[in-house]
Amino acid sequence: MRKYFLLSAVALMISGTANATTDYAEVTAKATIEVAGTFTCEDLDFGTIVVKQNNSVMSLVAPGSTSESLPEGIISVSGSGVAMCDGTSFSDGKISLDLKNENNQTMNLLVDKVAGDTLVGTLTIPTEVKAGTYTGSFTVTQTY
Repeated sequence: MRKYFLLSAVALMISGTANATTDYAEVTAKATIEVAGTFTCEDLDFGTIVVKQNNSVMSLVAPGSTSESLPEGIISVSGSGVAMCDGTSFSDGKISLDLKNENNQTMNLLVDKVAGDTLVGTLTIPTEVKAGTYTGSFTVTQTY
């Protein structure tokens, strides 16, 4: 009896694998490559900004070139915060980035397209800002 039980168990195992099926699927991979040309833009340069010691947070909107239009706490500004780009017209949009100095201290710059090929920046100067040259970069694209 035991012999027949073992034979039946083996027969069931064999019949289970004999009836197995395999599914498959085909996958298509795709990549679209576009090669970008280049154009040039001036630097978005606020120049030298002189602030009062122990300043509070303030925003400097370009161009900010005259002392009458400067926010409280800013003594003088030598740059414009405006950049022209190669006759290129951009779509609307804003870019926010952090500018860093040599000691990794940051301030925020919000770049906006004003008209056609002009980029304008709004610089947010943090409380008790430290002296240094704050820099950063971003990519401007044009799709046509």
